[in-house]
Amino acid sequence: MQDTATVPATPVFRRVEAGHGVNWWSSAWQLLFNRGATGVWIAMVLIAVIIGAALHVVPALGSVAAQMAWFVFAGGLMLAARKTEEGTAPAIGDLFSGFGAHLGSLALGAVLLMVGMLLVFGALAMAGVTAFLAGLLGFSAGDLGALAGLGATSLLLVLAAVLLLIPIGMAAWLAPALIVLQQRPPFEALKTSLAACWANLGALTVYGLLWIGFAIIASIPLMLGWLVLAPLMALSSYAAYRDLFAPD
Repeated sequence: MQDTATVPATPVFRRVEAGHGVNWWSSAWQLLFNRGATGVWIAMVLIAVIIGAALHVVPALGSVAAQMAWFVFAGGLMLAARKTEEGTAPAIGDLFSGFGAHLGSLALGAVLLMVGMLLVFGALAMAGVTAFLAGLLGFSAGDLGALAGLGATSLLLVLAAVLLLIPIGMAAWLAPALIVLQQRPPFEALKTSLAACWANLGALTVYGLLWIGFAIIASIPLMLGWLVLAPLMALSSYAAYRDLFAPD
């Protein structure tokens, strides 16, 4: 019989008011400027972006490696965020801390996400091919409206892609924190992140709307505002994790 004492309980998340979406950003702002950590956080994000861009250049498997690296970097950033919250100054090396004991779990989590994305895009591609062939057949029969319908079909496919990718994004958002801070198995972390985000859709919507506004502002001065917004995004993810999962 399996020893239940060694099996970690499924993490319980809180349901919070929509206004907590504002709190996640404000908490991230405080962490970013805590104990002179700003420069380190900007440097860590820049290094992650440069490495990710370099991996994308590699033919064939470069994109896959970049996606996996991003997820592992996210785990390292969550560990750095915890250090920052605890009053310890983060170091640039913290970015690579996900490549330690948690590497296997983070890499598997990234693979599961990529499989989910491939399934979504594969299904949409099949639907698009079917609609395209149906339009051509209709056109050959003299139905000019069939080709006009292809434009509407394309828009519907784009909308379907967005709607299907949103749950994948929800699953990915808090999973690195659950993996490195609570040692959760990858699939459980992804599933729990999705459930927590869905249960707090109001707060997540407020958070997302604020992100859109911040992204517009950050893009105006030659994209320089992203030097601040990018680390804030990582820290706000940690703030959301702390708000939804940390014990009172």
